[in-house]
Amino acid sequence: MINETELHVLQNLVKKGGMGNVQEFLNWPDFDKAFEFANNLQNKDLVKLLYSNFNKNLIVVELTLVGTKHGS
Repeated sequence: MINETELHVLQNLVKKGGMGNVQEFLNWPDFDKAFEFANNLQNKDLVKLLYSNFNKNLIVVELTLVGTKHGS
Protein backbone atom coordinates (compact mmCIF):
# COMPACT_ATOMS: atom_id res chain seq x y z
CA MET A 1 0.00 0.00 0.00
CA ILE A 2 1.37 3.38 -1.04
CA ASN A 3 0.46 6.46 0.96
CA GLU A 4 -0.05 10.00 -0.35
CA THR A 5 3.47 11.21 0.49
CA GLU A 6 5.06 8.21 -1.17
CA LEU A 7 2.94 8.75 -4.28
CA HIS A 8 3.95 12.44 -4.34
CA VAL A 9 7.65 11.51 -4.28
CA LEU A 10 7.23 8.79 -6.92
CA GLN A 11 5.35 11.14 -9.26
CA ASN A 12 8.04 13.80 -8.88
CA LEU A 13 10.75 11.23 -9.58
CA VAL A 14 8.94 10.23 -12.78
CA LYS A 15 8.84 13.94 -13.80
CA LYS A 16 12.59 14.25 -13.11
CA GLY A 17 13.42 11.29 -15.34
CA GLY A 18 13.52 8.56 -12.69
CA MET A 19 16.27 9.83 -10.43
CA GLY A 20 16.36 12.60 -7.86
CA ASN A 21 16.90 13.91 -4.35
CA VAL A 22 14.08 12.81 -2.02
CA GLN A 23 14.77 15.87 0.15
CA GLU A 24 13.89 18.11 -2.81
CA PHE A 25 10.38 16.66 -2.88
CA LEU A 26 9.82 16.29 0.87
CA ASN A 27 11.57 19.41 2.15
CA TRP A 28 11.67 17.93 5.65
CA PRO A 29 14.05 19.53 8.16
CA ASP A 30 14.77 16.16 9.82
CA PHE A 31 17.33 14.35 7.63
CA ASP A 32 17.05 11.10 9.60
CA LYS A 33 13.28 10.99 9.11
CA ALA A 34 13.67 11.63 5.38
CA PHE A 35 16.36 8.94 5.11
CA GLU A 36 14.06 6.48 6.90
CA PHE A 37 11.30 7.41 4.44
CA ALA A 38 13.61 6.77 1.46
CA ASN A 39 14.76 3.49 2.97
CA ASN A 40 11.13 2.41 3.39
CA LEU A 41 10.56 3.18 -0.30
CA GLN A 42 13.54 0.95 -1.07
CA ASN A 43 12.16 -1.81 1.17
CA LYS A 44 8.91 -1.66 -0.84
CA ASP A 45 11.01 -2.08 -4.04
CA LEU A 46 9.86 1.33 -5.32
CA VAL A 47 13.31 2.94 -5.46
CA LYS A 48 16.98 2.09 -5.17
CA LEU A 49 18.91 4.27 -2.73
CA LEU A 50 22.02 5.44 -4.58
CA TYR A 51 23.66 8.06 -2.38
CA SER A 52 23.11 10.05 0.77
CA ASN A 53 25.04 12.89 2.37
CA PHE A 54 23.87 14.54 5.57
CA ASN A 55 26.05 17.64 5.14
CA LYS A 56 24.70 18.32 1.65
CA ASN A 57 21.12 17.27 2.55
CA LEU A 58 21.09 14.70 -0.27
CA ILE A 59 19.19 11.43 -0.44
CA VAL A 60 19.46 10.38 -4.07
CA VAL A 61 17.27 7.53 -5.29
CA GLU A 62 16.43 5.93 -8.61
CA LEU A 63 13.02 4.52 -9.48
CA THR A 64 12.60 0.81 -10.00
CA LEU A 65 10.17 -0.53 -12.60
CA VAL A 66 7.60 -1.00 -9.81
CA GLY A 67 8.12 2.58 -8.60
CA THR A 68 7.80 3.92 -12.12
CA LYS A 69 4.53 2.05 -12.58
CA HIS A 70 3.08 3.51 -9.38
CA GLY A 71 4.37 7.02 -10.11
CA SER A 72 3.01 7.22 -13.65
